Amino acid sequence: MLTDEETPWSLQAAVLLVAFLTISLPVLLNASRHRKQSGLLPPSPWRLPLVGNLHQLGRFPHRSLRSLAAAHGPVMRIHLGMVPAIVVSSADAAREVLQVQDHVFASPPSLSIPSIIFYGCTDLAFAPHGPYWSRLRKLSVNHLLSPSRVRSCAAVREQEVEVLLRRVCGGGVVRLSELLSDFAKDVAGRIVLGTRAAGDEGWRAKLDALLEEIVRMLGSFHVGDCLPWLSWLSAVDGTDARARRAFQSINRILDEIVGDAEREVQVRPPGGETHDDAFLHVLLSMMKEPPQTEGRLIDRDKVKALLVDLFGAGTETMIIVLEWAMQKLQQEVRRTKQADHNSLLMITDQDLPGMEYLRAVVKEALRLHPPAPLLLPHNSMQGRYDYDVPSNTMVIVNAWAIARDPGAWDSPEDFRPERFVAGSKVVDFRGQHFELIPFGSGRRMCPGMNLAVSTVELALANLVGRFDWELPVEDKEMDMQEAPGFAVRKKSPLRAVAVMQQSSLAQAEIKSLD
Repeated sequence: MLTDEETPWSLQAAVLLVAFLTISLPVLLNASRHRKQSGLLPPSPWRLPLVGNLHQLGRFPHRSLRSLAAAHGPVMRIHLGMVPAIVVSSADAAREVLQVQDHVFASPPSLSIPSIIFYGCTDLAFAPHGPYWSRLRKLSVNHLLSPSRVRSCAAVREQEVEVLLRRVCGGGVVRLSELLSDFAKDVAGRIVLGTRAAGDEGWRAKLDALLEEIVRMLGSFHVGDCLPWLSWLSAVDGTDARARRAFQSINRILDEIVGDAEREVQVRPPGGETHDDAFLHVLLSMMKEPPQTEGRLIDRDKVKALLVDLFGAGTETMIIVLEWAMQKLQQEVRRTKQADHNSLLMITDQDLPGMEYLRAVVKEALRLHPPAPLLLPHNSMQGRYDYDVPSNTMVIVNAWAIARDPGAWDSPEDFRPERFVAGSKVVDFRGQHFELIPFGSGRRMCPGMNLAVSTVELALANLVGRFDWELPVEDKEMDMQEAPGFAVRKKSPLRAVAVMQQSSLAQAEIKSLD
């Protein structure tokens, strides 16, 4: 059913047809001149005038691009409307882009929706490469995302896992997708924003709305990014209006969050932060520092842009990996604790290093279901990888296709965590093994990887260590279909029945959590 925000596709098609008839001839002439002037370009599938290869992408672009790459090669040139793009679908090609020529492809392209919701792309993900971005990344890593800072947040993660376990103990069918989503938002909310939604329905609604708006808008298509001559269509089909409303909603929620935090730090002297402060409090304290310090790098809007980045991306990553990885872990988790008489007490961060199979399951879930199947796009500042890559060419790395490449993986479509256990080929997701790059690699690699993975591992270990999980009677099998979007969640919410381990010790421990 159409809403008042949407324009009927028939009207859009009519407008596109008129536009096509008006400008198709000069477009074709320009394309012909470009072919004559170009050097050796990567192979390309046949494309339509004006729309290029947009019509071939479908609802799941990562799947469509892998099919096209199978016919045209792991380095392929396509056109997103009038915007040329190189699609990379092999580990060797990804290494060239993300490591060997990282300096050439260090900036993202300029895109309309991110520019709106990330305060003019002043965030970490979409800011152009340069001194500002480098200082922002250093600030984020030093005060939030470094291994030492992630370890310092262990108590927060463990407390939120306790809350998650209490909610699972309610009995009956557990709406896992909902519980895991709430858990991820509470962890990210406490560490990044300094607020916790649980128990406060007002804050829960605000954080839910914040994440919903971020994810929805990042998955939106803005015709002006691909067809600059038709950018006015975004006003006709309602895209611009939706983007403005989404930004206003995001900005209003963040203003309330930042306002509350500002009142907390007003009484502190410059540099008066503590090691346990949320990242938002650290940023606001730094804004009070003298002009020559790194704190003057940011103002209130830049703080909000960074919060959209870190809260949105961090939360979504945790939700996606948790949803896909809830299986095949119980044996190892319980073996790790069986030498302890309190074998069903809560698993903590200190227990995780010995859980090899747990890490293998997380790796395999990330391989088959990377949170963002297509990494954030890069922009060429001139480069070459066996082919000419003209400047201002968008470069898209299909991490999903690379992780399912039969040339790099045995039985790539099967869920086989055993491929990552001792004695197997050493492959990790930290940016050095290009067969597995769910977080990217190089200077644009996701800096929140350590925080997301450590939170996921702790939650999974406790969920499968405490309970046996069964499908509800009415569900004959688990639905493994993906939902379309920028970040690929499960299509159907995850539901399961949690069966408590039949042990008086387990029962006593659950009561102790209440």
